[in-house]
Amino acid sequence: MPMSGLGLCCRPSANGDAVRQGVLDFLLMGGRHLDDAQIYSNQREVGMGVRQAVELGVPRSEIFLTTKIPPDRFGFEAASEWLSAALQELGLEYIDLVILHWAGTNELSPCSEPKACRQETWMALQRSRGKGQIRHLGVSNFGPRQMEELLALGGAPIEVNQIEYHPWVPSLHLETAQWCHEHGIAVTAYGSMGSSALSQQMLTQDSLRQIGDRHGKSSGQVLLRWTVQHNVSVIPGTGNPKHMAQNLGIFDFTLTGGEMAMLDHVPLEGRMLHFGHYPDLNP
Repeated sequence: MPMSGLGLCCRPSANGDAVRQGVLDFLLMGGRHLDDAQIYSNQREVGMGVRQAVELGVPRSEIFLTTKIPPDRFGFEAASEWLSAALQELGLEYIDLVILHWAGTNELSPCSEPKACRQETWMALQRSRGKGQIRHLGVSNFGPRQMEELLALGGAPIEVNQIEYHPWVPSLHLETAQWCHEHGIAVTAYGSMGSSALSQQMLTQDSLRQIGDRHGKSSGQVLLRWTVQHNVSVIPGTGNPKHMAQNLGIFDFTLTGGEMAMLDHVPLEGRMLHFGHYPDLNP
């Protein structure tokens, strides 16, 4: 899984033909990691962008496409039906990574007991993995307890956990990422630059600007670099090719130990979380 990708959620350019063009632009400039989900309502257009890039010479084997199954599709039969529909909508023969989007259930869920729902879903998806329809399986917003419940099945390993991750997240998120690394589970960050609600608050920090000036980089690139130096992948979202190139351009500099320490020690009173997902909060 590439360390830097393109998030496909939650902005006007992640809809309709704009997202198809964005996917195509990103892949043609060398990006290879795409992060999607059913609830983003754009899988059809994302699949079109992937197929067009392949027609223009980008090897499908180099593209790492993630999508996510929401809790209202949890359950063995429901998850099996969801995968068939997702593959048809994307117009692809396989999906590189399928993630359980979060650990909860809702009134639309076909099953009602959260732990059993997650386990049934996992068993259905690992069967599809055995058929080659899915290459890898992961979770999002899960904590150690919830992940151990899936690992206890003794089947397919959890290969990725996607969580909100930036210097201002609560300690729980940092501890969850550490647990994942100790158990051989890759971590992907969403909200690395604050997303729409917190981006201005984060990117205008004087410390970030000062670090960026020393390296000839933007505040956003400093945040992304901080994340990858913690061995966490990033998936910033944009439809602007210039910003895509900037987000991919984080591998030609390294933050010093002092710079990392400065960003590692945000005071507790300064911690913030945009999306409100707390690992292990759901039953």
